[in-house]
Amino acid sequence: MHLRSSTTWLLAASLVAAGGAWAGCGGDPEPFDPSGTTSASGAGPGTTAGSGGAGGSGGSTANGSGGSDAEPNQGEEMFQALETDLLGACGVCHDAGGPSNTPFLAGPDRYATISSWPDVVKVDWQNSILLTFPVSGGGHSGSNLDSSAYATTLLPAVEAWLEEEARGILEGGEGGGAGAGGAPPEEQPTIPPFKPILGFNAVYLHPLDEAFTGMAITFSAEELTPTSLQLTNMQVHTTSELGLHIVHPLFVVYPVGDDADPDPVDSFSNLDAYFEPGTGDDLGPGTLILTNWSSDAKLSVAFETIAAYDPNGGEGGGGGGGGNGGAECEAQGAFDAVADEFTPCLTCHNGQNPGATGALDMRDLDNDTGAACVQIRNRVDLGDPPSSQIFIVTDPNGGAGHPFKFGNNVNTWNNFRTQVTAWINAEAP
Repeated sequence: MHLRSSTTWLLAASLVAAGGAWAGCGGDPEPFDPSGTTSASGAGPGTTAGSGGAGGSGGSTANGSGGSDAEPNQGEEMFQALETDLLGACGVCHDAGGPSNTPFLAGPDRYATISSWPDVVKVDWQNSILLTFPVSGGGHSGSNLDSSAYATTLLPAVEAWLEEEARGILEGGEGGGAGAGGAPPEEQPTIPPFKPILGFNAVYLHPLDEAFTGMAITFSAEELTPTSLQLTNMQVHTTSELGLHIVHPLFVVYPVGDDADPDPVDSFSNLDAYFEPGTGDDLGPGTLILTNWSSDAKLSVAFETIAAYDPNGGEGGGGGGGGNGGAECEAQGAFDAVADEFTPCLTCHNGQNPGATGALDMRDLDNDTGAACVQIRNRVDLGDPPSSQIFIVTDPNGGAGHPFKFGNNVNTWNNFRTQVTAWINAEAP
């Protein structure tokens, strides 16, 4: 990353998609492709928060000021009413520890898990994956919601809940412009509202432009208090072919039943930065604390400017691109010794899934391990290997909405982590 101008920072304030084959109970959907569907953070290309985008749950249990006039989270209440029945129908596979790679009903807070899972809660709620996959003709071989056992009971309850969540998303976007409170102007590039996971999050940028397929802003979220949310390890991840030019990203909170509420001190107002192809660099200082947070609210990110950047051809994208920029791994031999551990990832990261390959390009794993090593190194934390994204998103017991978790086999995942950590430790300076 390099800055076009000097910057003064105000610290106020589902990794990579499609990581491998789906092998689960009842048949899992096709691997998640961020280029053609939604994630916990996105709708289709070209949507804006002002016009209503897809995202997370509707609502919070406290208002933005943490006062006593908090509105109930109607969506959460409706889910709690159907939770037992949904768990009975789907939990044998999709609860934590089940045989599916998609534990969208993992406890202890199943509402938090399902409402932030990719493709579940959407503005166009009729296209929720709950209504398009586990149904007749949807490709699901387990319990279908439109079967005789559930068609007149559970299915209508799920539909009503999803419709309520969509209503909450749309109502949260009402209000004035970003400068006076409310959603950003419609003409401003804006990631649709999404419900952040308390833990690792990947906000995919493809809703803004198909050229951004595979690009993401990642961070870890933690509620410090009911009215403050801390985002740490904030990074911008580009693809091997294109970088990004980002100017003035603005994080916006969407409380339940209230207007959108931008970061009160506009922490990144002076940011004007270029992120090189094939990198994962900090967004500003890498930390943001939002003091206008409310529990169960949604987040959005608006940009004054966000454009594809090709070092060889300027802005606007196009062209083949950054490659590895001449970079090399420090411990190539150690990587070569564990390269086979990444073989399961090739199901999606070997070119057949554009979004997954853009996020983490492993096309050279079989013929140029040096190039593959540089790409994978962008998804590891040399200073804290257990915090590496390649481990967090594939953890069978983790909450990240990644569709490959080693078949929920913790022992297999632990072996993967142990083997790969040996390379990371050797790679660390």
